[in-house]
Amino acid sequence: MKHGEAGWWMEQFRNADADRNGTLNIYEFQDFLHPEDSRNEQIQRWLLRDKIRQMDYDNDQKLSLEEFEAGAYDSYRTCVEFETGWEEYHSPEGLFNKLDIDKDKFLRVEELKPMIQYLNPGELTYAKYYSSYLMHEADDNQDGKLTLDEMLNHDHTFYNAVYDNGRYGSEDDGFHDEL
Repeated sequence: MKHGEAGWWMEQFRNADADRNGTLNIYEFQDFLHPEDSRNEQIQRWLLRDKIRQMDYDNDQKLSLEEFEAGAYDSYRTCVEFETGWEEYHSPEGLFNKLDIDKDKFLRVEELKPMIQYLNPGELTYAKYYSSYLMHEADDNQDGKLTLDEMLNHDHTFYNAVYDNGRYGSEDDGFHDEL
């Protein structure tokens, strides 16, 4: 049942098959291929259970503050800092206590739902991340809009976001000067 093994895919298929008819329509197939972008509650709970399993050192199917801090908090902090530019985010203890609805000093699947986008970022999250990054790097006059000149002046930034950094401009694939 490890990620990518046959049992994992079988469970993912069952989760994606929302109408339980044994086949996937186009929307269910999208959920199957990109579970991290799904709004299907069952898929979200499954993703969170899988994420807890990766961070749960004592295998009790819940996260203590120590497990949360070692596994989930850094993902949260990095995303929030980049998304908002806000460097003063919740402390690990503060966020843990905010999420711990039943105040039992452990986090379970339902309590981690507000953090799913940080624990299992999907394509939309990455697209927002890179769009924000490109705007930050190329918007010289900080007006929130990119002009053609700004894009041309920062072509390396756009290429580096698309091409493997180790290969960009190297001899084996040449310099991309389409712009």
